[in-house]
Amino acid sequence: MPGTNQTISSRIRQHPGRIRNVALSVAGILLFAGFVHHPFPLFLPAIGGLACTALVIGFSTRHMTIRETFGIGHLNRRILLYTLPAVLLGVLLGILTRNRFELTLIPAGFTGVVFVAPLVGAVEELIFRGYIQGHLRPVGKIFSIVYASTVHTCYKLLVILTLAIPLQFDFFFLIFWTFIGGLLFGTLRELSESSVPPVIAHAVFDIVLYGGLATVPVWVWS
Repeated sequence: MPGTNQTISSRIRQHPGRIRNVALSVAGILLFAGFVHHPFPLFLPAIGGLACTALVIGFSTRHMTIRETFGIGHLNRRILLYTLPAVLLGVLLGILTRNRFELTLIPAGFTGVVFVAPLVGAVEELIFRGYIQGHLRPVGKIFSIVYASTVHTCYKLLVILTLAIPLQFDFFFLIFWTFIGGLLFGTLRELSESSVPPVIAHAVFDIVLYGGLATVPVWVWS
């Protein structure tokens, strides 16, 4: 283990620009999560956090294309190969979550939420698996997957913990499955060499879980 840690440490030192960009973008994301539910003027740090993240990602595009920045890439056989596993993973996680909250395993019908929630999930994947994981990939494949999943979990938890009215929520379930789901999405991103499969998996998950709701839950918007 010491050798592995040393290897990661040395790789971190070899990529100071990537580490700086990721650190600043993560700081902006967490700042947004911590203040997004506050009224004006305490809401301003949330706007500042989003602006910081956008600027950092925009700065990264100086030496990369938009596709490279978010790990999209061109459609190829490898991406298509992982499309079906992505859909199945999204359905499985959605059913698991619905069962945990004593809902029917699949929605009885769909509402307008089915068009909104997947877009939010897709953006999250482009940021966490596309940009953050992809940016840290030179440091280590496993390191980048775990780091992106950890940050995503912290983001979700912070969004829910800062709600004006606390939710009666199983936080262990949230933390555990957001982290595990992130690891699975990250593995899809690594194996397919694209953020498209995890985007599909997250979108399908959101459709299964939220598609039948009358309104989008507040933590999905945030």
